Amino acid sequence: MPIDRHDKISCIANMSPLDYKTVKLSRNEARKRITEIMTKHPDRVHFTGHAEKALQDDRLTTGDALNLLKSSSGRINEEGEFHNGSWRYRLSTTHMVVVVAFEPTHLVLNVVTCWDKRKREQAK
Repeated sequence: MPIDRHDKISCIANMSPLDYKTVKLSRNEARKRITEIMTKHPDRVHFTGHAEKALQDDRLTTGDALNLLKSSSGRINEEGEFHNGSWRYRLSTTHMVVVVAFEPTHLVLNVVTCWDKRKREQAK
């Protein structure tokens, strides 16, 4: 018996984080995975349209974000946050934040958004 449209919607509404294909990593695991991807597979780093716009709005470049991802000074200070179907991790330095999410295989890194902390502080 086929599922009608309303049953599909109710199934989606009742999904829990356990139903998604991503797995939460600890802060240390996430940082190690970022370092591994940046070192061995830099071609597997993708920027969302939102991230590209956020970079442009703050007069930053993809190079700035990639440098933060490569930098040993970038820290993940909080546990991952589950948002829109994926675990997201905030990698930050004193001046910049890059939010990333991994593909289910953990071999692809998606840059979700970025911002310049100094611009946000000036806006306050």
